[in-house]
Amino acid sequence: MNNSETGEMAPFQGGIGLLAENLRLPIVPMRLDGIWEMKREHRRFAHLGEITVRMGAPVIFPPGTPADEIASRLESLVRAL
Repeated sequence: MNNSETGEMAPFQGGIGLLAENLRLPIVPMRLDGIWEMKREHRRFAHLGEITVRMGAPVIFPPGTPADEIASRLESLVRAL
């Protein structure tokens, strides 16, 4: 969740890396644009066409990849969407 004043994406924390490492499941990078504007206006529902969903290709990390490295890589992938 992003609680910034500007709507900028917050840095990824190591928790997603721990999940990816421990569960060893493919991770699908996703980006939702338009949510921050709704939150700023205290709305619960979007207007038609207001939200854009972008999805990347699933990523699998080799066993033993450090959690911080996974988080950093996923952050880069999401920013690039």
